[in-house]
Amino acid sequence: MQRYIRYGEWVGLALILVVAAYFRWSGLAWDNGYLFHPDERQITLVVSTLALPHSLDEFFSPASSLNPKFFAYGSLPIYLLRVLIPVAPPTQLVGPWADDQLARWVLFGRWLSGLFDLGTIALTYALGRRMYGARIGLFAAACLAVTVLHIQLAHFYAVDTLLAFFTLATLYAALRVAESQNTRAPQRWWILCGLALGLALATKITAALLALPILYACARAVNAPSWRFSRARVQEITRLVWRPFIKILGVALLAFAATQPYALLDGYTFGRDVIRETLVARGWLDYPYTRQFSGALPVAYAVTQSALWGMGLPLGIFAWSGGALFVWQWRKTRAWRDAFLLSFALFYFFTIAFQYTKYLRYLAPLLPVLYIIAACAWARVLTRRRGLAYALGCVVLSASFLYAAAFSQIYAREHPWLTASRWIYENIPAGKTLAVEEWDDALPTQIQIDGVKHFGSEYNQIVLRLYDDDSDAKRAALADALARADAVVLASQRAYGSLGRNGARYPLTTRYYEKLFDGALGFEPTLTVRNDPQLFGLSICDDPFAGLPFDAARVRALLPSQACAWNWGFADESFSVYDHPQPIVFEKTRDLSAAEIDQALR
Repeated sequence: MQRYIRYGEWVGLALILVVAAYFRWSGLAWDNGYLFHPDERQITLVVSTLALPHSLDEFFSPASSLNPKFFAYGSLPIYLLRVLIPVAPPTQLVGPWADDQLARWVLFGRWLSGLFDLGTIALTYALGRRMYGARIGLFAAACLAVTVLHIQLAHFYAVDTLLAFFTLATLYAALRVAESQNTRAPQRWWILCGLALGLALATKITAALLALPILYACARAVNAPSWRFSRARVQEITRLVWRPFIKILGVALLAFAATQPYALLDGYTFGRDVIRETLVARGWLDYPYTRQFSGALPVAYAVTQSALWGMGLPLGIFAWSGGALFVWQWRKTRAWRDAFLLSFALFYFFTIAFQYTKYLRYLAPLLPVLYIIAACAWARVLTRRRGLAYALGCVVLSASFLYAAAFSQIYAREHPWLTASRWIYENIPAGKTLAVEEWDDALPTQIQIDGVKHFGSEYNQIVLRLYDDDSDAKRAALADALARADAVVLASQRAYGSLGRNGARYPLTTRYYEKLFDGALGFEPTLTVRNDPQLFGLSICDDPFAGLPFDAARVRALLPSQACAWNWGFADESFSVYDHPQPIVFEKTRDLSAAEIDQALR
């Protein structure tokens, strides 16, 4: 009987992985090779610069041709793609590049990203099964398989899916170390724990947050006494734990050095990039691309945005309420397995929830653990109501599957920037002047129409420096640019979505958008394009204008009546601007002088 039960588990896991693979590997060429994701583009361009050093001296030099000189992310994803390039299959996609090389690399990278995410699903099952049983492991894996955030991240070759995989691998190995209490622990689990930690650190330095669950596992393995706030107890725990912890840390540092050697050989660049990224994440260093988080509430922003967009309801409610319930249960039981998971989940969540930047992708390593926690918590509550438990599980998974299926449709259609670029070439004569925004992709991009290549250089472009602090000089420059422009092209909501919600800092810029959208500056919206999740003829759309102090009714009127059948409100910018942004083109209908525009902006 036991054999048949285990056989059923493997069949269930296989079905989960098949569904997950379909969602992750469908539509990998969603941008037709244009590399519209900025992090993905940066990683691919860094990969293209790498080459083997000519000598050993060059290898150990910071000037080495193998040094990525880019440490905002770890080097492991960069080197992994570079090593596997020879097996990347050819493609007919070239985008704006001279040949298909970069497109071929990034498409293969996206396939790898999906493969790592499948590995994360398998590890979620293994961790959940080992801790709380097969049903918990399978359900948590099924939740992750239909999680839209992970499906989206698998369509980019960045670092998030790799980080989630190595995080789960570290936790699983640490669990096996913790289970070795009163036994001779197989050395392989100590080594594998350190190896997984080192690879996680070489993917992204934030993996250092795994130190706490590893410390807990070491304390459990050596029978350290329970924690108390006394000097003697702390010294006793430290004396017992430091040797096994140093053993794991030593292996991790070796793995880190092997996969990110220039963190040591080019320590200045590594330290500079890590410090800069830390300051940006904390909001202590001001960059335009982080101003979208001005006024975002700690904790609440991460929970609501991930529940609504990253997971979809009711999975989001199930996961976060289950997580809270699990903490409440642990306060009574004090079970060590619960404490082990919470040592990571709570530490990681509050670290990212209270920092200034709150990108949804930061939650990717947490969601697998959150699903295990939530499934366990609800299973305990419904232990005597098995029928209700099965019904709840079916509702959660069915709704999430439909949301995942709807979201995956955006990768089966043309990217809005390509649609908008084609329209501009066909409707705005060459030689006209286009005003575009800094810190965003300038449209139109290079594209081929009826066998003829068109380039953005066919137009005169004026870059509007809207992120500069408001001043009289900025107003004059903006008025002059608008007086000369024949059209204003907003590639996405990056600028108006963040600056328009920050009226205290950008009153002039907010007035500019208000006047632009209501036609007071002589421009009328003539095109907007959306590519929303869609299923059974219903579209689920985010609202980039939610919460803005100006009316976008003129833009909304350009959309078909069924375009936003289900408006879910504001979505985190990073959720939409890479793979389904909403470009808007405003064409000049009235000629106003720079003085008249300047007066309108006062």
